[in-house]
Amino acid sequence: MTTLQARMDIRGFLRIQEHLATQLKIKNTPYADIFVNTTTQQISIIPTKKIKETSFRFIPSNSGFLIYLKGAMKLLDIPVVPGSVSLIQDKDKLIFSGKKKTKKQGTWEIFPCRNSVGIPMISIDNRGTLILDKRCIELIDTKTNNTLTADFDAKKKMFSLTFSKKGFINVRTIASHANISFMGTLSSFGLPIPQKRIRTGCSIQGKTLSFNASELIPKKK
Repeated sequence: MTTLQARMDIRGFLRIQEHLATQLKIKNTPYADIFVNTTTQQISIIPTKKIKETSFRFIPSNSGFLIYLKGAMKLLDIPVVPGSVSLIQDKDKLIFSGKKKTKKQGTWEIFPCRNSVGIPMISIDNRGTLILDKRCIELIDTKTNNTLTADFDAKKKMFSLTFSKKGFINVRTIASHANISFMGTLSSFGLPIPQKRIRTGCSIQGKTLSFNASELIPKKK
């Protein structure tokens, strides 16, 4: 393992200087998987070429690359202190640590990006509200196509939402996302409201949005 130096800014962006970015080949791996360990108060950054629904992006800057860690730091109760920080390079991982010291190892859990890179995303909260992200509302133009008709394929576990001006379910669009009351729709197809918020990618063809609803289906005991 190697100790590397980077910088944290007041916004919670970790700045990786150009020489270090070159050493880590970040230009060839522009995305990152972020994992957190609540026991050890550590954040693991794994550069990757493959984009996922949970991916963060390395943002090019004048002197290297930035990656946003404030959300993960807040979860671990690590304060944002601008200045030089140390990273541990462990094979393909960069590990950033808080001040907590413990002999326990804990477990690593994925920390998903709330605004996933380049993938339209939907979420359903525990009140049955369906939320479309900004990419969805721009591709569909939900301000104009402000209603939808829903269909569910139980075999494929897929929802298809067709947007238009004359659908059955109203769509409320604000600056960054759109809200849809989805409780009745879930109930009509025999699906429960999730106990906690679920978030998944979706595909958009024309004015039809499709997403996999596997997480909504109760597991058989």
